[in-house]
Amino acid sequence: MAARAIRESLDHRAAPNVVMDILDFSSDLFKWSYSDVYAFVSEHSHLACRLMYDLTDKNREESVALRLFEKITIENVKKFMRYISENEPGVCICTHYFPLNVLSRMKEEGMYRGDLHTVITDFGLRRMWVKDNVDRYFISGDRVHRGLLAMGVPGEKISVTGIPVSRKFASLGTTRRDFTKKRLSVLFVASSIPSILALDILAALSDTGHPMDVSVVTGRNRDLFADLRNVIVGRRLSLNILGFVDNLEELMARASFMITKPGGLTVSEALCAGAPMILVNPIPKQETKNSAYLQEKGAGLAASSAAEVGEVVRRLFADRKLLGEMEKAAFSIAYPKAADDVADEVLRSGNRPGTSALAREEGSIL
Repeated sequence: MAARAIRESLDHRAAPNVVMDILDFSSDLFKWSYSDVYAFVSEHSHLACRLMYDLTDKNREESVALRLFEKITIENVKKFMRYISENEPGVCICTHYFPLNVLSRMKEEGMYRGDLHTVITDFGLRRMWVKDNVDRYFISGDRVHRGLLAMGVPGEKISVTGIPVSRKFASLGTTRRDFTKKRLSVLFVASSIPSILALDILAALSDTGHPMDVSVVTGRNRDLFADLRNVIVGRRLSLNILGFVDNLEELMARASFMITKPGGLTVSEALCAGAPMILVNPIPKQETKNSAYLQEKGAGLAASSAAEVGEVVRRLFADRKLLGEMEKAAFSIAYPKAADDVADEVLRSGNRPGTSALAREEGSIL
């Protein structure tokens, strides 16, 4: 989604570009193991996610396991490397650390001669994002900035742009909500939340006894959608079950508050909508870092269980002023024009003296 947001901005500037998924250049087995298995584990086994994070969040020279992991992944994307070598894009912008690692290795070995940029799509930093051959880092905020400096990245290579979001989020504006009304609207983004937890959260909302209009977005999770169709809630709760939606920005802008996992992209969109957030079920450790950042800035409150969601909701109903403060905090750390800022900086860098001629004449790969 971050890559597509940047593409929107580049298209608006008539700059040639293409969005690519590096996994499309690998075997079906590798794509399944890298993507689908991770998605399953992230939903059902946070302990495995924590172990995976700790295993890869190390200095490459000090970790045999990490070097082996990199060797296996490199071997499975040779088609991508061949494509880059043959087509010689002037600029590559990575919104995931996997292609960043591959392109950095290619640049080090002289197989890629263009500019290499990366967009860090979380509010905390892990070592997988930090590579020697990166020309510029586009980052979310002060936590990542401090982390990059601590790892020795020169300050002139860092741009605090925020995480790119679609132009429809950028156009929402900063209209304030009315938190004084008795009945509040709730947006529950449940697409990546285990069904049993989602059901428990709805039960906790019903148990508060407060009047709420709850919209639940299940995305492409058909099993959750089916489970929720049979849910019975208390009479003070109205329930609107939605599957995949293309107007999430409108739902966020209308919601008094939202319940969501603290994924980097979803959170960035919510900030642009000024939506106060209750943060649940974070994946260790990238999403726990996102949650910590949002709590530090005052835009979100964490809940470690369904029962705790209910406690937080009771608190918000009792203290409407807190909702207003969270909304204000969300707007204050939002970067609705992040994609435009990334696109502008990339295009400017292509015109600087000494910059690769390819960067000036050829298109970008995201």
